[in-house]
Amino acid sequence: MRAIAALLILLAAAPAAASDWLVVPAQSGIAFSPGWNGEAVEGRFPKFSAAIRFDPAKLAQARVDVSIDLAAATTSDKTVNASLPGADWFDVKKHPVARFQSTSITQVKPGQYLAKGTLSLRGVSVPVSLPFTLAIQGNTAVMTGQTSLDRRSFRIGMESDAPGAWVAFPVPVKIRITATRKP
Repeated sequence: MRAIAALLILLAAAPAAASDWLVVPAQSGIAFSPGWNGEAVEGRFPKFSAAIRFDPAKLAQARVDVSIDLAAATTSDKTVNASLPGADWFDVKKHPVARFQSTSITQVKPGQYLAKGTLSLRGVSVPVSLPFTLAIQGNTAVMTGQTSLDRRSFRIGMESDAPGAWVAFPVPVKIRITATRKP
C-alpha cells in the first residue's frame, strides 16, 4: 500500500508533458518570396512534416522539428522552378530535405513567441530565429510566423549569381500552421 501511495505522489509531483500536435496539411503552408530580377516571386514548399510539442505553460519542454521536401518547391515562375533543384540552388540530389530544429521557444508577450533553432539546408546549418503568433482554441492551434533568410548563408546561387544581380540575398519566409492536439 505504501508503494502505491509513493508512486502516486511521484506521479503527481512529476511535471506533465507538453502537448503533442499534428499538422493539418490542407490548412498549413510554408511560403517564400525571393526577389528575382527586381520582382518578388511567390514560392511554396507543399510537402513538409513537423513534430510539434508545445504548451504555453511548459515552454521549457516545447520542441519543433520540421522536415521540408526541397524537390517539391514550386514558384509562380517556370524559369525559377527549373533552377531550384539544381546544384547551385537547392541541390536536391545531394540534399533533398531541409530541416529546422528548435533549441528554445520563449514567450515575447501573450500570444507571441520566438522560436530559436537551427536550419540545415544544402549541408549548411545556420541559427535561425522565428517570431510567431499562436492561438489555441480547444484542440486546435493556429500559428503564423515570418522571418528572412540570407541565401548566402546557405551558399545558394553563389555560382550563377554571387553578386545578387538577379536574385536578392534576403528571402522572406512565411509560415502558417494549423494543428490539432494529439489524443
